[in-house]
Amino acid sequence: ILADGNNGFYYQTFDSAVTREGDMMRVLHALAKEVGILGIFSDWPATTTFFANCMNLK
Repeated sequence: ILADGNNGFYYQTFDSAVTREGDMMRVLHALAKEVGILGIFSDWPATTTFFANCMNLK
């Protein structure tokens, strides 16, 4: 569970900002729309796939 604040290496730079499960979608939104990333690696692709489908990204 991301909201427990105990998520290890991959999330260490923003772990304290993720306090609810939906916050990961907010992080992905900021990366996609405000930072302008073109892709993101995930060892659990369901989150990124769900986000991309909801936002109609390709």
